[in-house]
Amino acid sequence: MSSPDDKAASESIAKHILSASVLEPPRLATALNALTPYMKPLRQVLGIGIDYVLPVYVGAFKLGYRFYQTLPMDLFEAAVGLGLAFCGGAYCASIAAIEAFRMSGWATTKAALMDIYADAQAICEAHEADEKRDEDGDGVPDVLQLSPQDLMTRKLAVYAMAVKDPERLGAAFGGVYTAWLAVQAVLRLEFAKTITLGVSIAELATPALQRLCVPLLVHVVPKPYHHWISLWIKSAARAIGVAFAWRLQTIVSAVHLALRGGLLFSRAMLRWAQSRGYLSTSHDETYADEAVGYTVAALGFYAQFTWGFGLPFPLNLFMLPFDGVEWYIRYTITTDAPIA
Repeated sequence: MSSPDDKAASESIAKHILSASVLEPPRLATALNALTPYMKPLRQVLGIGIDYVLPVYVGAFKLGYRFYQTLPMDLFEAAVGLGLAFCGGAYCASIAAIEAFRMSGWATTKAALMDIYADAQAICEAHEADEKRDEDGDGVPDVLQLSPQDLMTRKLAVYAMAVKDPERLGAAFGGVYTAWLAVQAVLRLEFAKTITLGVSIAELATPALQRLCVPLLVHVVPKPYHHWISLWIKSAARAIGVAFAWRLQTIVSAVHLALRGGLLFSRAMLRWAQSRGYLSTSHDETYADEAVGYTVAALGFYAQFTWGFGLPFPLNLFMLPFDGVEWYIRYTITTDAPIA
């Protein structure tokens, strides 16, 4: 519920918007409008993304959420276990972040995510309705008759109108970001060895790179830019150290998550079979769960090793957004590490 101060602030902003709309636009607004034609390539790319790429990921998310709602919890946990066993190493930082979120005020974060999800649902419904709209009555949806840049402008307007309470959405994103800052602190502690290893490798690699690269770069880089050479070498050393450290962390996490996922899969399947009456023993009374779990773990780690601790085509295309999240998390928890 909004406070009186928030209500007064909203009314004040509304008055400013109303008064500004009847005045002449400032010079900055005129200049920004003049730059609109030069934004055409970007608008085309965004239009293609909105029209073709986004629906694919939205459909995949809806399908996954439907499975989550319809599958018995034991089967869902078994599926999660398979995911950990066969893909865990590639997303070790994301998995650690999820666990940290659950420990760091998950109730508040969940409420914020539900607000974001409600607005996302409203945006999806508005998008689907707009896809069918035929205002000129010629039998062809209006969106099929627009150029990519006009389509992007129309879609942004539709999405903006679909969000009825932008302040609530902003507060939800703010709540998630606040929780993410707390999670970052937890992840820095959890991956402290990885960060330290990356720093150490960078410090050790910097002198060797200087001896190797300085004589080359001096004759390749124009003289006015020679003062940048030191920074370039240190940045290269950082990249090498962090990449190598995370590669080792990926391998270690792949082993750990494969074992964890294999046991999660076997015990969840054992509970499901017991609930259906197929078996009468629990995992405490048999070694079958360990035998199956370790077998799945071995297969999962071998698959990860074969795939280069990634995912094969075409699964890597569907997991591309998660890859982006994974690399963002790794970057944020290592980028502030001091490297000489």
